[in-house]
Amino acid sequence: MTTESAPEAALDGATGWLIVAIGVCLLTVVWGTVFTFTVYAGELARTFGLSPVRVASVFSITTALFLVAGGSFGVFAARLPLRPVVATAGVAIGVAVGLLQVVSTYLGVVAAFGLLGAASGTTVIVVVALVPQWFDAYKGLATGIALIGNGVGVLVLPFVWVWLFARTDVRGAFLVVGGAMVAFVLLASLVYRRPPGRTRPDTTVDVTWLRRTFTDGRFLGAVSGFALLWTWYFVLSSQLVDMLTTFGIDATVASTAFGTIGGVSVLSRVGSGAVADRVGMRRTFLTGVSLAAIGVLVLLDGGSSVRIYASLVLFGVGLGAVASLYSPIIIERFGPENATAIVGLFNAVEAVSAFCAPLAASALVGLTGGYALLLVSLSGVTFLGAGLFYWGTDPTAE
Repeated sequence: MTTESAPEAALDGATGWLIVAIGVCLLTVVWGTVFTFTVYAGELARTFGLSPVRVASVFSITTALFLVAGGSFGVFAARLPLRPVVATAGVAIGVAVGLLQVVSTYLGVVAAFGLLGAASGTTVIVVVALVPQWFDAYKGLATGIALIGNGVGVLVLPFVWVWLFARTDVRGAFLVVGGAMVAFVLLASLVYRRPPGRTRPDTTVDVTWLRRTFTDGRFLGAVSGFALLWTWYFVLSSQLVDMLTTFGIDATVASTAFGTIGGVSVLSRVGSGAVADRVGMRRTFLTGVSLAAIGVLVLLDGGSSVRIYASLVLFGVGLGAVASLYSPIIIERFGPENATAIVGLFNAVEAVSAFCAPLAASALVGLTGGYALLLVSLSGVTFLGAGLFYWGTDPTAE
């Protein structure tokens, strides 16, 4: 076997599928913990005496650091072996969970959740960037399967939180869920590595590389669109339970209904990957974002239970397509030699909408006294983001 063919022979093999399997478990607990915030927000407020504005700010700060610190560390990690990076993230998550057990102030909660967000973001970036590198023929399918974990987390964790809160407070609940996070992250640190031939980036990640990347008009269009098209998810992750209870849905039902999005997205992630391998990743991605934007508009008639659950299904289908395909699309378009760094940059820029969207949504609802203007605005922003991302990732435009 020639030296050139050795890296290719490693792709689509057993090691890749093992990385996928661990990724499913990892993302289930990590993504599920961070993005089911709407389910445990009330318990967090009661335990620490936080006002609604402070609770919203905790989520904004957590998700912003999830994307900024995780994304920035993703750029840095592009020059390092992956195992110590993942192990460090696991230790940091453990420290964050421990900190939550002893703090009693708003700033203490922010510190704990900020560290949790940064470490979780780093972990997710590694998974999202690594899986596509281990596959060629099954890249879309493998990525879709790996990111099932995101959907399973959003599906399962609401029920886990409800069960735990019937027996303990938010500190005890996080001790259980956080312990599972640490265990899976440290397990991943024993296995995760880049495929042969990609142990070092071909292009140095430095100021010159960053300047060249950020002066690429297509990159700017894609990364701006990416930040915009996720806005709907950040708003729903922080406010969906309150929104549904306003529409007349029982609070417990509203909490577990959030899992509908995750449940549907589980099937959508695998299906989207398989479809993308046949008709193209960008077309499948665009369709998924459009369905999510339509789902936002369906929520306008909040008094109908049928329409509410129809919107949740559309969100799940859209989320599955978007979450499973964005990383292979941007890695393929902007180069696999610095895959972790590219994915990290996209996530870091996305932090703007992660931080601003929940706070802006709360302010808009307070000003208008309802959700109509918010939902229309969210849908428009989502469609705009989809168009920019599609344009920016056009592989024929160099």
